Amino acid sequence: MASHMPENYAEDRLHRYLAHWTRNPSDLSVLDVDAISWATDEERSERVRKYCEVASDYYDLVTPLYEQGWGQQFHYTPLTPGLSIRESMTAYEKTFAEIARLKEGMAVLDLGCGIGGPARTIASTIGCSIVGITNNAWHVERGTALNKQAGLDHMVTLFEGDFLKLPFPDESFDAAYSVESLCYSPDPAEVYREIKRVLKPGAPFTFHDFAMTENAPAPWYYGPAGDIWWAWKTPGWPDFWKVFKMWEPFRGTAHCIYRLMILLGRVPREVSTLMDTMWYCTKGVASGGKKGIFTPMYVFVCRKPAGGKE
Repeated sequence: MASHMPENYAEDRLHRYLAHWTRNPSDLSVLDVDAISWATDEERSERVRKYCEVASDYYDLVTPLYEQGWGQQFHYTPLTPGLSIRESMTAYEKTFAEIARLKEGMAVLDLGCGIGGPARTIASTIGCSIVGITNNAWHVERGTALNKQAGLDHMVTLFEGDFLKLPFPDESFDAAYSVESLCYSPDPAEVYREIKRVLKPGAPFTFHDFAMTENAPAPWYYGPAGDIWWAWKTPGWPDFWKVFKMWEPFRGTAHCIYRLMILLGRVPREVSTLMDTMWYCTKGVASGGKKGIFTPMYVFVCRKPAGGKE
């Protein structure tokens, strides 16, 4: 079975990704805030044009880290009292399948499937067949190995492809869903047109995605916020170490250790840039949740018109 860490997982993956976010590719050891926050129209257009390449380079780099630190499910979740984050994720995926109107025997499309964590939960719970699509080749390789390990390779199949050009015939699916994926598309309207094309008349489509909101729900954000007290108080030990690694004092200590390793030549200088980038991402998500202005779990259910009616 494919390991969660790809062969030759090395500096080239780090360089490929960071090169998309700097104006000085010769020095990737410094976070280029201007290139990220104050990008020109031309720079933004170039990233949109290469969106599949940018996204694939990102997931080549972070997927093994996500799986190692967070598990096979790459999404946020409503928290169930008494359950760990992982248990809450699984419980939510089962509820999400009900919200999405998924039934036994259906042919279902998962848009942005990652390494197939939610698809495996849903397929084994509902008894439907799921086809997942991702723009990252490693997702397909790793996810296919995990499907086989779980004995679900006859129910869950993963493909590499593009949201904007789905490689499937018209009206070939009974339902479709997406979990924290469509917000990354450069042209959501085109994605929706493609989803409509491949769904059968009357078929449901459900997505769970990022949204700005006036009032966010319960504190889903304690994980990325590094709130170790909340982690200990609610589910106990299952979450503590996972959340501890997000705790600011731990992060600061780890940063100092990596700085020393960089100084000694044990790790490349660019690792510091990557740590800063990911830290700002998680901190921003948690801050938005605390202020009640952001949620990663906006759920919308729709249905393709039946009988040719628009």
